[in-house]
Amino acid sequence: MHDDLLRYRDDYPVLARSTYLASHTLGAMHRRTPQRHAEFTALWAEKGVVAWEDWMPEVRRVSDVLGSLIGAPPGSVVMRQNVADLLGDVVASLDWGGERTRVVTSDLEWPGSLHTWSQIHRWGGEAVVVPAAGIELDLDSMVKAIDERTLVVECSHVLFRTSTLNDVKPLVERAHEVGALAIVDGYQAAGTVPVDVVDLGVDIYVGGSVKYLSGGPGNGWMYVRPGLDLEPVTTGWFGQRAPFDFDPDNHYAEGVGRFTGGTPGVPAHYGAGPAYETLAEIGIQRVRERSQAMTQPLLETALDMGFTVRSPHDPAKRGGHVTIDPGDSERVHDALHDAGFVVDHRPGVGIRVSPHFYNTFEEAMACLAAMQAALR
Repeated sequence: MHDDLLRYRDDYPVLARSTYLASHTLGAMHRRTPQRHAEFTALWAEKGVVAWEDWMPEVRRVSDVLGSLIGAPPGSVVMRQNVADLLGDVVASLDWGGERTRVVTSDLEWPGSLHTWSQIHRWGGEAVVVPAAGIELDLDSMVKAIDERTLVVECSHVLFRTSTLNDVKPLVERAHEVGALAIVDGYQAAGTVPVDVVDLGVDIYVGGSVKYLSGGPGNGWMYVRPGLDLEPVTTGWFGQRAPFDFDPDNHYAEGVGRFTGGTPGVPAHYGAGPAYETLAEIGIQRVRERSQAMTQPLLETALDMGFTVRSPHDPAKRGGHVTIDPGDSERVHDALHDAGFVVDHRPGVGIRVSPHFYNTFEEAMACLAAMQAALR
C-alpha cells in the first residue's frame, strides 16, 4: 500500500547504507537537515545578532508545522530541548498546596516521566502508579483511581516497549469530570499515528522529534490547550511578553509561549523543518496506512515462525513498531546489527522493529529471515 511513498527514500541517506528499521528510537535524518543547519550558520555569520529577526519567525513557523501533525491550532505548540524540561516546568506551574495533590499514572510509562512523578512528594504531591494489565494499561483501574484528590492524570498515547496504542479519551474525560489536568505523552505516536489533540480534549500533549518525526535531538515540544494559562516558575527571557525589553518584572507571554524558557535551540529547530514538512506533505493518515500494511504481515509472520510477539495483534490497537522476541533476543539483536539490520533490543520484551513510510515490505520480511538465521 502507498508504494508511491518510496520516492522519498532518497531523502533519507541512512537507507542506502543499512536496512534501517529503527524509527521508533531514532528516525532517519532528512537530507536537507544539513542544508538547514547551514542556513542557520550563514545567517549568524552574515548578520550577527540581527539574525534573531530571521531565527525567531522560523522557530515559530516550524513549531506550527509540527503542530499541524498533531491537529494543534497555530500558536499552541512550543519547542524546547526535551520533554523532561517541559514536564518539569508544568509540574512547577501547578499548585500542590491544596486538596488536589495526586498524579495518576501507570507503571508502563517512559522511565523519565516516572522519575519526575517519583519526586513530586518534595512539592507535597503523591504519585499513584497503577499496575499494568499485561502489555496494556489497566484503563478501568486508572479511571477508578482518578478522584477529587487528583491534580494530574498522565499516560502515553503509545507505549514505548510494546507499541500498545491506548484509548486515552476515557482518562481525559474522567480527569475533566473531577477537575484534574490531562497530560498525554505522544512521543511514540506523533509521526506514525494520526493525532488530533483538539478532538482528544487533552490539556497538554508532549513529545519529541527523535523518533517517527525524524527531527532529531533537541526538538522536544508541547501543546497546551488554548485558554489553559498555567504560570511556570521558570520562564526564561523568551517566555516573557517582550523579551527584548529586558524588563526585570515578570510578564508572561501569551498562551504556550510562556513555556519557551531561555534561549531557544535554534539550530536544532531549523534542522527539524524538512522532516516535519515531508510528513505534512504526505499526511499522517497515509503514513499510518503504509505502516500497518507492513507491520501486520511482520507480526503474523513472526508468530508463524514461532516467535513471541509482545505487541497487540490487532493493528488498530498498535502504534508504529512491533516487539518480537525470537528467543535469546539480545544475542539475535547483535547478530542483526552485524548483518546490517538496524533495530533495537529492550530487556524483558525483545527486539523492536519499525518499518516507516520510507521502508519496503521486503526489508521488514528480510529482518525476520535474519532473526531465523541468527538462531540457527
